[in-house]
Parts: sequence; C-alpha cells; structure tokens
Amino acid sequence: MQMVRNFKSAKIQLTITNNDHPKGVKHPFNNASDGVTNDQIARFSSAIEMLTAEKCLDADIIVTNQVTMNK
Repeated sequence: MQMVRNFKSAKIQLTITNNDHPKGVKHPFNNASDGVTNDQIARFSSAIEMLTAEKCLDADIIVTNQVTMNK
C-alpha cells in the first residue's frame, strides 16, 4: 500500500497575554501558507502586538495534511 501525503491547511495559534489573562489565551489565525517561516511568524506576532497592545508569549503552527492510501 502506498500513501500520498498532501498539504491541506495550516494555522498560526498565538498565545497572547494581557492584564485579564496573565497566563495567556490562545488565538488561532487560519489560512497560513505551507512552509511559513520563523521570520514570517515573528513579523505576524509583532503586528498583532501592535494592533492589540498585548504581548505574544509563543506561537504554535498547526498543519493538516491529507493522506491518500493507494492500494
């Protein structure tokens, strides 16, 4: 059996902290491109910090692949 893996989708999930949530709250942002770079993630989180006046603690990149099984 041969399996073929294809990129389906990706999202960036930022953990953002503020006075109400000192441990952070996770906010997902859909439609990230396949192969998003560390520099792109850093620039995106900086833009979110400027827009919200909150602090990004970390980022998770969640990638979904579709696996097709050929028999």
